[in-house]
Amino acid sequence: MKIEADLVIVNANIITMNPKKPKATALAAKSYKLLAVGSDADVMDLIPHSKRVMDLGGKTVIPGFVDAHTHLTSSGIRSFQIDLRSVGSVEEAISLMKESSSEYEPGEWIISWNYDESNWVKKRYLNARDLDKVSKEHPVVAIRVDGHLISVNTLGLEQIGVNLDQEGVERGKDGNPNGIIKDVDDMTVRLRPGPEGVLAGVIAGTKIAAALGITTAVDNVSSNHLRQIREAEKLNQLSTRMIVNLPDDLLGYLEKIGVTSGIGTPMTRIAGVKIFTDGSIGAATAAVTEPYRGQKENLGMLLVEKKSFSRMLNRAIKADIQTVTHAIGDKAIEMVISAFEDLKDSEKQIVREQRHRIEHAEMITDNQIRRAVGLGLILSMQPNFVAEWQMEGGLYDDRLGPERAASMNNFRVALDTGARVCFGSDGMPLGPLYGIYSATTHPNPRVRLSVEEALRCYTLEGAYASYMDKSIGSLVEGKRADLVILSDNILEISPEKIQDIIIEMTILGGEIVYSGQRT
Repeated sequence: MKIEADLVIVNANIITMNPKKPKATALAAKSYKLLAVGSDADVMDLIPHSKRVMDLGGKTVIPGFVDAHTHLTSSGIRSFQIDLRSVGSVEEAISLMKESSSEYEPGEWIISWNYDESNWVKKRYLNARDLDKVSKEHPVVAIRVDGHLISVNTLGLEQIGVNLDQEGVERGKDGNPNGIIKDVDDMTVRLRPGPEGVLAGVIAGTKIAAALGITTAVDNVSSNHLRQIREAEKLNQLSTRMIVNLPDDLLGYLEKIGVTSGIGTPMTRIAGVKIFTDGSIGAATAAVTEPYRGQKENLGMLLVEKKSFSRMLNRAIKADIQTVTHAIGDKAIEMVISAFEDLKDSEKQIVREQRHRIEHAEMITDNQIRRAVGLGLILSMQPNFVAEWQMEGGLYDDRLGPERAASMNNFRVALDTGARVCFGSDGMPLGPLYGIYSATTHPNPRVRLSVEEALRCYTLEGAYASYMDKSIGSLVEGKRADLVILSDNILEISPEKIQDIIIEMTILGGEIVYSGQRT
């Protein structure tokens, strides 16, 4: 019987991430899975009957990237909004929003996102007075790049639906809210689109991911996103696999109906529940043990008390649901780790099996790393943040001082201590190649990873953290045929040039979902 392969690739430099067979020159795929990975001779008999044959002329092939922490649906939704990433000042931000205001219906929210004041000459947040210059007839919002701070105009303050008397709502010298809101529950609820807008966002987001070589994305979603992700799957409109983390307020529903982590289809799965314990460094709300630089009284915001966190943790463990806990500051990280340490011995035994995760862990100390490893906790880290904010004179120097900033994102100690470390982008910005570049050019040489280590964190380790290591993350016979073709050999090119590598093609389950080549 002749086997008809769907895809055969030959004459390639294949980096498999399989320690038993790290290199290959050819592979074949059939029915979404890898049929063969080896030499050109191993697939030669398949060529005459295959549907597609690709001679890569020595080009490099790697497993599809697993972005272990994204907000991909939100990124897709925001692709239809005003992007402030490229602006360099308050004035430029106002001008760009004002130019776009004519496109909005009367009374409609003018929504912009991705602003990062740390790159501006005047390093200050946008406020109501600024945004009133955009429009007084429309409510206007500008969402900071990290999503932990929003700026709204005067009309927006009236319509945002947030209690303005709570912590996190900043006030001006006159005692009134000044339009800056930090880490307040439901501060963006009224800005969210309806079902059609979410569906469009899902489809757009996965296309963006595919163009960056991401074949699996762990998406931290809002409660109303899962239905539209499933709808996109049914319409065959997903360009990347979606692993979904749900908000912690849905934990009770998951318990009630018996949903456990890992349930789903090859294209859409539920992983865990997302818990926030603190804010961000950019918003100066990450919970820290020493005050922020120039803010003697500010130790950030601990968004949940240890007692409440421990209660959620116990419920999740009993229900066999992974916890995915946002903790950036050393104070928040300490609270999370100590809560795991307080578990009963019988509960501790299954923590490793359930693959509980600490998200970001940017300010984790060496001692905390050792304790996390002992507990079997996964460190889900974002190397993209290094190039964005940790370089000399960057945001982290400004918020924390050079000494504290230098020890952040300590990938080297984490790996050397035996931690399971997966990499994600958090959408700031999306792009695994940028993340690998960041991890291998960290400003602190003692923290840097090798390219192969960083690649593993963005492939196999992401698959493990997402309950997908048996089907993705490496190029092995029987696993899904998820792979990326690169313009350069990532293991031989200078680390400083990795961010310039071009994604030439992304293949998901043996099918091309992105091609940078002109047809």
